[in-house]
Amino acid sequence: MNILLESRAFYPSIGGLEMMSQSLATAWQDAGHAVRVVTVTPLDGESELDVLSVFRQPSSATVRHHIRWADIFVQSGISLRSLHWPLLARTPLVIIHHDLLSGGQPLRTRLKRGATCLGTNVAVSGPVADTVPGPVVRIPNTFRPVYDQPVVEDAHRGGLLFVGRLVSEKGADLAIEALRRLRERGVDTTLTICGDGPERDVLEEQVRRNGLEEVVTFKGWTEPETLAERYRTTKLLLVPSRSEPFGIVALEAIASGCPVVAADTGGLPEAVGDCGLLISPDDPAALAGAVERALQSDVRENLRTAMTAHVARHRIDRIATDYLHLLRQVVRAE
Repeated sequence: MNILLESRAFYPSIGGLEMMSQSLATAWQDAGHAVRVVTVTPLDGESELDVLSVFRQPSSATVRHHIRWADIFVQSGISLRSLHWPLLARTPLVIIHHDLLSGGQPLRTRLKRGATCLGTNVAVSGPVADTVPGPVVRIPNTFRPVYDQPVVEDAHRGGLLFVGRLVSEKGADLAIEALRRLRERGVDTTLTICGDGPERDVLEEQVRRNGLEEVVTFKGWTEPETLAERYRTTKLLLVPSRSEPFGIVALEAIASGCPVVAADTGGLPEAVGDCGLLISPDDPAALAGAVERALQSDVRENLRTAMTAHVARHRIDRIATDYLHLLRQVVRAE
């Protein structure tokens, strides 16, 4: 097949959507398909990807040329700005939804929900699928291969880890409060925070106010290779998000053999599977209690038992194959 993938956010921008788009495009190409990527993301001085044909900030004429070339148009992250191109060219359309189609600007959200009836939709989790009115199938996210690592014994692991943007939605404040409660109970552990964002100053003040400066470390944005090592050497990943369409960081940690304690919200139960403990959202007391349980050796052994099958389900070869099966079905139906 000739596959045209539009991903408005793409390398060198960093995020779950960008990772998914690059991973899928590369895997489809490795499977013998011709793949072109169009994006509005500039290179900003970085080197272009050698393994993919990427067309940045293309003109309307260029997009029309690629649409005519394509057997199918895949939009990674719905965008109203380009949906008319495949419709005018009668090119089959597949839209990948990484986020809930709810909230935001009411008119824009209604238009996006209506646009889902123009093609076939893929949702990365059940909660995302529930917000898509058009025909939808569920295919979960994958993770970067750098996180696919052998399990390290507990003797070489220590402390707790939080990974994510420092915004209220991600719940780093809940992780800090849970650590405070744990230390009050005599649990001698630490918390490393990898990520940055507008609430870092507020979170650092929370740490100082509670006298946790010696046991909470802010690492800022962390390269995947460094983060992979942290997953390998950490006892538990905390994902106390207040909302989460999927939760790729949970999957990354599990692929590295690190159990997870996460909020029971959005797509996190699907990302965690049986490889972690789930707690009520926005509840630091429940988070602290679950951490205590997850630090017990028998609990950790049970969580790790489930990891092999869970990781296999989310590797890129399996996910890319699921997508290709769907794309073939859509093309044949035209």
